Amino acid sequence: MKQVLQIIEEDQLLKVLIALLMGALLGLEREYKRKAAGMRTMTLICMSSTVFTILSAELGFPGSPDRVASNILTGVGFIGAGVIFKGDYTIDGITTAAAIWIAAAVGMAVGMSQYWIAAGALASSLFVLITLEYVERKIAFINDKRLYTIYFYEEKFPHLDVELTLQRFGLKYKRMLIVRKENMIEVNYAVRGHHRKMEQLDDFLLQNNNIFQYQVQTNPL
Repeated sequence: MKQVLQIIEEDQLLKVLIALLMGALLGLEREYKRKAAGMRTMTLICMSSTVFTILSAELGFPGSPDRVASNILTGVGFIGAGVIFKGDYTIDGITTAAAIWIAAAVGMAVGMSQYWIAAGALASSLFVLITLEYVERKIAFINDKRLYTIYFYEEKFPHLDVELTLQRFGLKYKRMLIVRKENMIEVNYAVRGHHRKMEQLDDFLLQNNNIFQYQVQTNPL
């Protein structure tokens, strides 16, 4: 094993190939979930981090071997910021940006011949991205969060009745906004609670003739 590691350490091309493989494995998970940064992006980031780390050690020897590698994080930060999208109530792409960050770290570890650190980081990252997603879904099912925008006529269905309905379903809520538009009321509620209770609330709002219209935003900030 020591001889194999020594051969890889001496052959810079093998380091690049290892970074290619590790980046592809990390990108495979993002590609499967159809995220903004997939296999090609992750592979290129991991490989380029390895190449820049190798060149940094070569060009900066012996005085400042980190002068090129130290700027990798700055470049990766710009790429990560490019995959984060902010909607009206949600932010998407943060996990992908974090995956880009770890891809660069794995590539730098390979470039510095720290293969066990690179392998451990890759395995840990795949565990977090794949396994912990199911834990997140379970938590979200038990304690879901949604933003409801409800439109109704005040004389037919006062907003206090809406809040009594939320209490009856055992949901926690916070009134975010109330707007009067002529004889119509628009109320926004941030609601938390069990997923089944949310579905019951949806059925109630859908079947209630006093509700003119309602909108639901899942996973709000």
